[in-house]
Amino acid sequence: MNKQVAEFIGTFTLVLFGCGAAVIAGGDIGLTGISFAFGLALIGMAYGIGAVSGCHINPAVSLGMVAAGRMEMPEAIKYIIAQVSGAIVAALVLLIIANGSAGYTIAENGLGQNGWGEGYLGEYGIFSAFIFELVATFLFMVVILGATGSAAPAAIAGLAIGLALVVIHLVGINVTGVSVNPARSIGPALFSGWWSIVQLPLFIVAPVLGAVGAGLLFKSGMLDAESEESATPEDNPALRAERDALKVERDKLAADLKECRSRSNAATAGAAPAAFTGQASKPEGLSAPRGGVADDLKEISGVGPSMEKLLNSLGYYHFDQVAEWTPAELAWVDDNLEGFKGRATRDNWISQAKSLAK
Repeated sequence: MNKQVAEFIGTFTLVLFGCGAAVIAGGDIGLTGISFAFGLALIGMAYGIGAVSGCHINPAVSLGMVAAGRMEMPEAIKYIIAQVSGAIVAALVLLIIANGSAGYTIAENGLGQNGWGEGYLGEYGIFSAFIFELVATFLFMVVILGATGSAAPAAIAGLAIGLALVVIHLVGINVTGVSVNPARSIGPALFSGWWSIVQLPLFIVAPVLGAVGAGLLFKSGMLDAESEESATPEDNPALRAERDALKVERDKLAADLKECRSRSNAATAGAAPAAFTGQASKPEGLSAPRGGVADDLKEISGVGPSMEKLLNSLGYYHFDQVAEWTPAELAWVDDNLEGFKGRATRDNWISQAKSLAK
């Protein structure tokens, strides 16, 4: 429930301040000011609720996360209900505030609703409106998925995403008022008259198609960052040779450490469990944490910051992933914990993860 509350508040904030900037202060701050109002509202919420829900505050983003394999559909549906609800309540609050001005009428001043055609801002046609919303949402989703990926610096993700939304508004306000977010369109449209509702399907279909397209592109692996392991020797033979030498030395030190620990454990608690002798197999991993938020794997005894980063690089972000490892998969993990081989078995990670995943 915490995630849904966060999504409600985040979407409420985006619609109230973004559309509010257009309705209440648009004449003073202009299109540039409105663009920054939307972007800054998103940045604020990214750092305010990002750790709780991932700060989607956009149904298209949640569906894009599903397409990218970072979220399950049942959870996305709960997110979308909260997002649309937050947008509707925000539009109602904005309408109440705006009606306090003697010179305001919704017919003349609007409520920040999206649109196209004759009488709407730049009077662009339906085809231009659809293409803009489709392409803009696709690119917006590319920024979101890239900035929240495991290889990206997490601390600046909110800033990158918010600035992308600013740029999209700077280009597209005259075209459609800029949606790229079905919830942002639904809220104001419900209070702005029948014509806004007639035009509403475009601002649902185009953003969803754009976000899902970006999600599928990321799921295909075409935008995965190249890892160091995938580089060829021609990239830098000298550095590659040095790295390989360090690996050999590290493995030797790890083997010595493992032997010392085994002797210590045997002396205090009997012999260690017998090693797995079958064919090891790699557990299935994820390209990024589900919903953009990983579990704190450091709660597992034996997992420190370095180990957590290593597990994340292998695609493991959640306790339930570790809890479901089979003996063959556990053996693979043990063999691939560079510098820490065998620790998953020694510290009984699976049992710990099962308790933490409840």
